[in-house]
Amino acid sequence: MKNNIKRLVLAGILATSLTAPSCNKYLDLEPKNSTYDEVFWVNGANVSKALSGAYSLLRDAFRDTRSYFIFGDIAGGNLAVGGDYWNYNTLVESGNFRFSYAPYLESAVHNWSRFYSIINQCHLIIENTPNIDVSSFSGGEVQRNRIEGEARFLRAYVYFYLQRVWGDVILTREALKDPQNVPELGRVPQEETLTFCKDDLLKAIELLDNGEPVTVANRSAAQALLAHIYAWEHDYSNAETYANEVITTGGFALEDVENYLQIWNGHSEESIFELNMLYDAISNEGTSGFFNIFLTDPYIRSRSLNSAWPLSSEVLNNLFVEDEARADTIIKVAAGGGSSRILAKYMGVDYYDANNPNTYVVSNNLVLMRLADIYLLRAESRFKNGNESGALADLNLIRNRAKLASYSGSGDDLFNEIFDERRRELIGEGCTAFDMIRMEQHQRLYPTIYSSDRIAQQGYFWPLAMRTLLPQAPLLTQNEWWKSH
Repeated sequence: MKNNIKRLVLAGILATSLTAPSCNKYLDLEPKNSTYDEVFWVNGANVSKALSGAYSLLRDAFRDTRSYFIFGDIAGGNLAVGGDYWNYNTLVESGNFRFSYAPYLESAVHNWSRFYSIINQCHLIIENTPNIDVSSFSGGEVQRNRIEGEARFLRAYVYFYLQRVWGDVILTREALKDPQNVPELGRVPQEETLTFCKDDLLKAIELLDNGEPVTVANRSAAQALLAHIYAWEHDYSNAETYANEVITTGGFALEDVENYLQIWNGHSEESIFELNMLYDAISNEGTSGFFNIFLTDPYIRSRSLNSAWPLSSEVLNNLFVEDEARADTIIKVAAGGGSSRILAKYMGVDYYDANNPNTYVVSNNLVLMRLADIYLLRAESRFKNGNESGALADLNLIRNRAKLASYSGSGDDLFNEIFDERRRELIGEGCTAFDMIRMEQHQRLYPTIYSSDRIAQQGYFWPLAMRTLLPQAPLLTQNEWWKSH
């Protein structure tokens, strides 16, 4: 598959770089009507390989320096960092969430280029797939529709992810194919990007069903993403509508707390969409360098707390204060004992090579969307739509699953509890920092760090690597807060 998509990935670099016409020295691209394009975009097998490549690029983008957990959990105050990670110290609460200083991490947390490779890959699939005769797809029209629908979902997912990490994005609507004629593009307002995403998702809903494994996009995943986008826009009426669609028609079910870890083992009843990172001897997608960041000895042999990201003291002291079965399952004592605790959602450690006793992978899937998230998103939406009893019902469904008593508060206390429960339930799943932005929780949680000035200048978004990106995109501007911080 990697050889078959190599040229497509090169095409993706064009959108990645977003270069001016003089950029051809950075690129090695054939024109649109090249022989290669005429040979590649002719059958369903090639398009399927290109789609597999898009999923692979997304997986790699999230794994890069474990940026998925940096953006969602480090920035959300969920984690501390061990001594080996001195260069992360400014990114956590004790470092005042100073995202501008990230030595040796800039290519992962200040540069969005790798995500534009995924977007351009999706552009190419969406533009070419409808033109291929349906007879060349082994699954006929259903397969052709599914491929386009998955590509539209992925394109929307990546654009929305970019928007939540860096703020306003550069929006390309089609594949950039000619290295001699690349337009100069600037950032566009959020509304324009999210409208583009919603259009993609509405089309994806028409094209997809729920008949495939959750490791590929499905109709419910598109509905769940729409619910999140509407909630991000504070259009809670539509957010509730689409969350309700997922809950009532998707066929998913909450796992019992006794079977809680099955969620991250992959393919649980609760999962809506996840990326395959499981180990097998043939097509291994497992790695030792991603989920292992949460674990110490005895789960990974000889791994000390210095080499891990334990749970922050703020989380332990303020969130997990009541006895509950969920915490008993996912929070464990770190190596060396003491007060440090580690997150144990990703426990699939496999020492698979008998000849190399220190060689291992952590075989878990990365769950990007699951039913508990959508119940809590509907609770948030119901609250904002004036239905506190409905919000309490959804909130308490998740609390009771964790063996927590039902909550009975109202008003702002209820809204804050919905956020706190999202944080408890989804910790270590790359969500909290985005929830904090959407639900406007920064000053409640970190009032001395997130001043009204910082919030007004959207200092919760990450800065861009202007030295790298500006020569390639002359109209690009830096996020306001980071111009002087």
